[in-house]
Amino acid sequence: MDKLTISNLSLFYGQSQALHDISLAIPGRQIMAFIGPSGCGKSTLLKSLNRMNDLVPGCRITGSICLEDQDISQGPDVNLLRRRVGMVFQKPNPFPMSIYDNVAYGPRAHGIRNRKELDAAGAKVYVERPEKIIDLITEDIYSVKKIDATEKIE
Repeated sequence: MDKLTISNLSLFYGQSQALHDISLAIPGRQIMAFIGPSGCGKSTLLKSLNRMNDLVPGCRITGSICLEDQDISQGPDVNLLRRRVGMVFQKPNPFPMSIYDNVAYGPRAHGIRNRKELDAAGAKVYVERPEKIIDLITEDIYSVKKIDATEKIE
């Protein structure tokens, strides 16, 4: 069974069409690369997979994207979808909200709502002292757990 199925997907920014009738099946537990020149729609397609384009004014999508046979436009809740379909981009791609809200997005998606708890989770530090983000990234790079290629990743 395919993990993601894209059927007749077209995406428009106002009257301008960015994606044209894309159909693609993406199997689970496989690596897939989108390769092409700058501006050809790779990131636009990827952002559609977890509904990041919902936040872009004037963006309209036709066709369907199904995650395990469920149309993502009909559910699940967008926050649940983004827990299952994560995005990492070469360049920072913040949501159109404050820096604090971007940093606090992850903890909030996992149920933390209290401002003091969000601050304790680091949101305040990284807004007031952005150089600390580099420290966090560096720490994460050096603390990555090495796994055996046959070990199940969950």
